Amino acid sequence: MDYIKELKIAIINKDFEKLKELSTSSFSFTNIKEAKEALALIKEAISILQKEKENLSNQMRQIKKLQKFNSNKESKSFDFKA
Repeated sequence: MDYIKELKIAIINKDFEKLKELSTSSFSFTNIKEAKEALALIKEAISILQKEKENLSNQMRQIKKLQKFNSNKESKSFDFKA
């Protein structure tokens, strides 16, 4: 399968492993139209990866807040002197 088709499929499926694989593979184009299409697809892939990064960062922040809340609650719930 050619690079552009594989890239399209990876973007549609949000297949991060395939995007990673494609980012390290070499490719060539036969005309400027293919190069421009690949550039547009690569920009879309970057956008998807940035959104995923932001989503994961938000989830990690929420987990840290919950962990902090949970550790504070546990330490107070067994504090019989208070």
